[in-house]
Amino acid sequence: MKFKVLRPHQGDVWYAAGDEREAREAEVQHLVDRGVLAKVEPEPKNKAVTAPKTKATK
Repeated sequence: MKFKVLRPHQGDVWYAAGDEREAREAEVQHLVDRGVLAKVEPEPKNKAVTAPKTKATK
């Protein structure tokens, strides 16, 4: 899972604010609880925009 770094910290390497860190959620839950990391929501796979429905006139 990907996390956004909110505050600099040292994990397996140094992470600066704004970096993205990939880790298992269970391993970094204490950092999420303390506000050091935030979960990155995955982008939706289907970005297609549906066409507006129009009413046919007879």
